[in-house]
Amino acid sequence: MTNIVIVEDEYMVAKRLKRFVEQAFGEQHIKIKMCHSLDDAADYLAEYPIDLLFLDLNLQGQDGFTLLKQQLSQSFHTIVVSANSDRAIEAFDIGILDFVAKPFTQERIQKAVDRLHQQQQGQSKYLTYKRLGKIEMLAISEVLYLKADGHYCEVHQDNQQHFLHDKSLDKLLNLLPDDFIRIHRSYAVSIAAIQSLEAEEGSKYWLTLTTGIRLPLGRTKVREVKARLI
Repeated sequence: MTNIVIVEDEYMVAKRLKRFVEQAFGEQHIKIKMCHSLDDAADYLAEYPIDLLFLDLNLQGQDGFTLLKQQLSQSFHTIVVSANSDRAIEAFDIGILDFVAKPFTQERIQKAVDRLHQQQQGQSKYLTYKRLGKIEMLAISEVLYLKADGHYCEVHQDNQQHFLHDKSLDKLLNLLPDDFIRIHRSYAVSIAAIQSLEAEEGSKYWLTLTTGIRLPLGRTKVREVKARLI
């Protein structure tokens, strides 16, 4: 189920947006919570995890970005729905998924929801993450491999830098394209980054990446990896 919050202070606009969102998700199981002020939304988000936020930027004179900045540690996606189209660049700098200008149509809401599905299905070209209280975007083409770290995951880039992502290895693999493959209980790697596969005594296997880094290859993954390298 997808948990959604709509933050909009104009009753008729909120009602219309809710209807369009329901149409965009079709038969998928969703739950929508309507909030008519930033305070109501902040209280709800403090208590319940959500997947998607539809946010107006001007709520009774308050700035909707205030809510986003308070929630940077959360991992939900945000779609801004606002007449303040001049703030779109600022919105994307924060790391929103989409900016829908008012007045909006059902077709435009559908496009925004489709963008969410594309990212969830690993079709996105960018991976978002939080750094120093700000949401950053990393091109997926720059991701070399992933390493599990408890409930989090280390994302290693091809420039030898890495950062800690707030999603687990399993959850990140659901977001990445299928050319990322699980090679070990703790590692996943881009197929394009694999240079060679080596076997050692004792049925131990290793992958050498194009950067020279060696990663362990689980015995149960050997056949799958070999098939992908052909």
